Amino acid sequence: MLEVLRNLRAHPMFRAAMIVPTSIMLIFSVFNLTAPPDPARQAASFQLGIVNQDKGSIFPPIKVSEKVLEGLLGNLPFTVTHIVTTNAARDALEQGDVAAVLIFPETFTKTAMSSEQVEFEIWNSQHLTIAETALGAQLPTMLQLGMSAAVASMREALAAGRLPTAEMPVTAKIETFNKAQSGASLVAPFVMTSATWLAAMVGAIMLFLATKGVPYGASKALVRTIVPVISLGLASLALAGVVSLTIGDGSLFLPVWMTVWGAAVCIGWLINGLFAIFGMWSLIAVLPAAFYQPAIGGVQAPITAAPEWLSSIAEVLPFDQLGATYRSIILGGGSGIPVTQFVWVGLNGLVLIWLGSIFIDNMRAK
Repeated sequence: MLEVLRNLRAHPMFRAAMIVPTSIMLIFSVFNLTAPPDPARQAASFQLGIVNQDKGSIFPPIKVSEKVLEGLLGNLPFTVTHIVTTNAARDALEQGDVAAVLIFPETFTKTAMSSEQVEFEIWNSQHLTIAETALGAQLPTMLQLGMSAAVASMREALAAGRLPTAEMPVTAKIETFNKAQSGASLVAPFVMTSATWLAAMVGAIMLFLATKGVPYGASKALVRTIVPVISLGLASLALAGVVSLTIGDGSLFLPVWMTVWGAAVCIGWLINGLFAIFGMWSLIAVLPAAFYQPAIGGVQAPITAAPEWLSSIAEVLPFDQLGATYRSIILGGGSGIPVTQFVWVGLNGLVLIWLGSIFIDNMRAK
């Protein structure tokens, strides 16, 4: 094996196989973790335009829309912009000055004080940023529920002969478990998952190309077994450093390094094994597995939120377990490290590496 390594040292692909995984994890983590999105800031940046055409009531002297807004918007983290006309509101929405528009009709107070169904309008648009579009899609449900509670409370107050207040009839006592230390903490599991797969995949491609011309045998298999351990160990070391620094928690360094190293090596062995057996045809399966990680990696959304064809694959191959493991390390909770699954993936990869490097390559040589 040492002779094979000495011969490979000058091969450009071998040098890339050693360096590129570290570069991927370093660059990917630095650019994603040094400017993480903050959910609170995203919500606060959401501009809600309000057009209030409600004429109110002379007796009792009340404008229900204002009471509803007073209680409702105090519980929503949006920024409110009052707009005079619907035409101006439409222009603001088209220009992206607001992300959604709430319109109270002239008869809002009249219908709210009666037994009729109360109506209001919401305009949103999908030409805005992803965050604004997502919040805009959720806004109708949030406002409808909030206003229904407010109107019901107001009707009850009027029936009892007293003026309604802006106070909500129900308050929530909120307790958050496994609270993230920072925005980087929330993003870190996604970065770690994607970086693990990309580094393992690219490193496997480089190593396969570098060792393709090496004669079949145990030395070739041993090189394909040991090199990922070294290259991905260095890569995971760099990733652990960036993660612990950006989150600001040095105690995360060792668990992140050890876990990412173990997971990356197991995945790297599996991908190397697939290349050893099927050659570059393996990219048909490996590329989707790596690049669909945002959807099936178990970090950004539950696996059931993925398209049906992807979630059905993930039910057979539990890709989301890696993301769950990384979330557990960074944020706490979860069921710990699925050692059995990692070992199973690694052992299958080793079997494929040795089978392909000795027997399959022997058959190809003939």
